Amino acid sequence: MKSFFHNTISNSKILNYIKGTDNLQSLWANSIFSMALEWIFNLPCRLLKLLYGRFQQAFEGSVLIRASRFMTDRMHILIGLYLIVTMIIPDHRWHNEYGVYMTILLIMVFVLKAMITPKSSFDIASMDYSAVLFFLTIMMAGLTSLFFRDSINYLIYYFISFLTMIIIISSIQTYDHLNMLIKLICIGTLLTTLYGIYQWKVVGIQVNPAFTDLAISQDLGGRVYSTMGNPNIYGELLVLTIPFFFPLILNEKAIYKKLIWAIMLMPVILILFKTGTRSSWVAFAVSVFIFLFFWNKKLIPIFLILGMLALPFLPAPIYNRIRTIVNPNDKSGLYRKQILNSTISMLKDYWSTGVGLGTRVWNVIFNRYKSFGLTNVAHTHNLFLQIWSEAGIAAILTFFLMGFRMTRNTYAAVRKKENPALNNILATSLSSIAGITAMGLVDHVWFYNRILFMFWIVSAVLFTSLKLINNANAIKTTGKGETKILPPLSSQDS
Repeated sequence: MKSFFHNTISNSKILNYIKGTDNLQSLWANSIFSMALEWIFNLPCRLLKLLYGRFQQAFEGSVLIRASRFMTDRMHILIGLYLIVTMIIPDHRWHNEYGVYMTILLIMVFVLKAMITPKSSFDIASMDYSAVLFFLTIMMAGLTSLFFRDSINYLIYYFISFLTMIIIISSIQTYDHLNMLIKLICIGTLLTTLYGIYQWKVVGIQVNPAFTDLAISQDLGGRVYSTMGNPNIYGELLVLTIPFFFPLILNEKAIYKKLIWAIMLMPVILILFKTGTRSSWVAFAVSVFIFLFFWNKKLIPIFLILGMLALPFLPAPIYNRIRTIVNPNDKSGLYRKQILNSTISMLKDYWSTGVGLGTRVWNVIFNRYKSFGLTNVAHTHNLFLQIWSEAGIAAILTFFLMGFRMTRNTYAAVRKKENPALNNILATSLSSIAGITAMGLVDHVWFYNRILFMFWIVSAVLFTSLKLINNANAIKTTGKGETKILPPLSSQDS
């Protein structure tokens, strides 16, 4: 019997696909569509390369070119600074145009890099084909929207997220550069935390009934919102970024550096609880669980036991807040149920194409279906239903496909145990995405454009990690060098 089950599992086509070579991605990389996209993206770079090549002697000695090389050789730092600025500008000072302008500037710098650096170009093939398919469905939803102008405004931010993701994948070619980018993400997160502590301890935060059901959470107090203007949105940002402290702690060789990152993590965890966002607490636990699954599965039972034992020792407001998750009288839960029922009614008419991109378009159509008692509803409070109702069945299916392929490719890479440092970053990226999508079950986590943008930044880190791992494996299999790509780290069980 034991051998029967073993043989059945061993011969499973699904498991063999998960563990085997990713032929579909290879087909995508060599497809006409992929090559056409690369040709379109790289056409300006090729033209500028020709111009630079013709006048290279005149250009090469100039101060401008030397300054440009200094800047373009540090693209990973520029990207990291861009992300820090995106995170730390307070909500009342932030305008979505800032993201558009900074992305345009980043594109110009990358095109300059491609002009003066021989092997530099836009790398479309290293992005998973499922992400490209998803963005195509989003683009179609914007172009075929019932309210074209409103959808185009929303499509622009998807577009700059897509472009920034391509730039990250294309510009980061080494583990050190990727690691520096992650450090800058964590520094940005810490800066928002310090601002949150300033709000909490110096300015003071009033209890906002719009954010807290005072009937069941009287002792919660003011909820920290930091630079995001809303504690729920700030909780989403922390769920996306906190896991990146894990690989920094694990990958550092020096003990004192590990301690520095661990100490920096402590106030961030504290402020996560102070947001009072229950879904972000659960989502962070999901992230930790997923990370442990890939890093060392043996620690999962310990994590679960310690988590259960820690509950009674939490501060009373947090412990009581956690208990409200299963409270049937919680107004937010009842409110979401009403929205769910109305959304399902709307999907019966728009399940195939959706109503068009953007919550403004969605809201106009939803008003025709909302149940009695619902007043102003901004969105579905569910990421998956929001994607489906806005962009149609193709969008939600390609989104699920992307999640499956992220999981499949992470598992396939990590189980080989060939690049421990990159594996830690890869597992972290997936755990971050798993956490935010778990949170998406009870909230539309892409409602705020900065969170939508950061989701695709984390996706870019995942795709870049896979690219670097595959490149390192290619060097080993072709025998073009015996140099170790990454420093050896402590052993891990995956």
